[in-house]
Order: sequence, then C-alpha cells, then structure tokens
Amino acid sequence: MLKILSAFVLSAIMALAHAGACEETPLLYMINVGKGDAILVFNGDDIYLVDAAKSGAYDRVQAALESFGVSTLKGVFLTHTDKDHAGGLKKLSKSSIEIEAWYASAYYAREPGEHQMAQAAARRGQTVTWLYPGDTVDGIFTVLAPGRVYGDEDNNSLVMMLEINSVRVLLTGDMEYKEERDLLSQNYDLSCDIFKVPNHADNDVCSLLELETLGAKYALITTDPAEKPGTPDEALMRRLENAGMQIFRTDLSEHGILVTLADEGINIKVD
Repeated sequence: MLKILSAFVLSAIMALAHAGACEETPLLYMINVGKGDAILVFNGDDIYLVDAAKSGAYDRVQAALESFGVSTLKGVFLTHTDKDHAGGLKKLSKSSIEIEAWYASAYYAREPGEHQMAQAAARRGQTVTWLYPGDTVDGIFTVLAPGRVYGDEDNNSLVMMLEINSVRVLLTGDMEYKEERDLLSQNYDLSCDIFKVPNHADNDVCSLLELETLGAKYALITTDPAEKPGTPDEALMRRLENAGMQIFRTDLSEHGILVTLADEGINIKVD
C-alpha cells in the first residue's frame, strides 16, 4: 500500500508542477481510514494532522505520513474523543514523528485523566493546548465551537475554520444537532469553499444548517457504509447536491482525497 500511495502523491506533485505550481502549494489530504477521520494539512513547511483515525486504521495514517516524507507535525488537533478520531493517538505518540504542539477542545465529557490527547502528549512530556471559541492557531485555524460541554462527545467536536490563500474550509468533526444549534446562535461567518460534512454524513447532522448559505463548492465526506450502514444519508446527499456542492467521499477512494488550495483555485484528486 505504501508504494502505491507514494506513487499517487508523486503524481499529484508532478501535476502541480506542470500546472505552474510548486511543492509549497498548500494541500489538504483526507486519508481513507474507513469510518473515521484523519486529515493532513500542508501550509509551506508547516504540516498539521486533524484527528488520528481509530487504532486499527492508524497504519493508513502512518503510510500517508511516510509517503509525504513527514518527519515533523507542527500541530496535532483532536476534534473529540470518539475512538474513530482518537484511537490512533497512542501509536502516533509512540512514533518517531516529532510533534510541536497538541490541540483539543477545552470542552469534553471525559475525565481529564482519560482524555486520549492528554495521555498522548504526556507520553512525550508535553501538554495539551485547550482551545476555546475565538482562539486562533498559527493564523490559519480559527476555533468556532464548542462553547460548552455536552454529554455526547459528537457534540463536543472541535469546529474550526481553516483559511489558506483565501480558501476557507469548514472542519466540523462529528458535530450534531445540539452543537450546530449553538454554533448558529453565535452568528459566525460560516461561508466557505469546502465543507467537511460532519459525523460521516449520517442522518443526524445539518438539521438546521442552511447548506446554501455556506456557499461551498465542495463537500468532503469521511465514511464507510460497511462500518456505518446508512452513511452517507441519501436525504443529506440530495441536500448537498441541491446546494450546488460537488461531493467527494473517502469510501469511493482507495487511499484518500487530495485537495490543492492554490491561489489559482481549488483542485481535487481522488485515488
């Protein structure tokens, strides 16, 4: 798998070069980890990981890191503590990858000592930076939610707006109705170019969100119907399409979805 993925990454970089871009072009790479999340963000020399998949799929995360030649992560974000987002943190913390900072929401339902992010950082002798709405990280991530603790960890998902080269990406974790309602009450500017559909596009998301108001051209979905039957939800898919979004799904890729965030525009490749 690693050799195949490396060839895909190389071909993508070559395509960028032919288009007049360079290897410094910001990228977002959504790794196919089944029903779960693991998203790499490349901004020049700064590389970030948003979620680390479940433990059983971490080999796919490791393969992607090795294929891109990543030896240092400027930051690792955990959206919430569900195992399909946090399960790979233990293996990541025991890897040879240097990690400069660990980030997670200040609002979560677990006991502090049980928080996988705190445990992972502690293995490195580091601590977690706990994020609140309004916080920014390195000038490209802005925290929007959550603003309080819910009993359901999906609704404690770290929601962020990623903005690079005037391209806006709304990252939503597994946000469901309750968190969505509170997010909308804050009157944030949620307009974006790319919408990461929350909670694997299940039927319990985007209940209030007027998708047309996002203005997004692309919707990215991380799921595996074999692991989570009923995803992506057919009614939600129709709503995304009616809002004018082109949909990309990790379950229809072999390795993942590569998004370039260039000044000339957005380009998406599926492999």
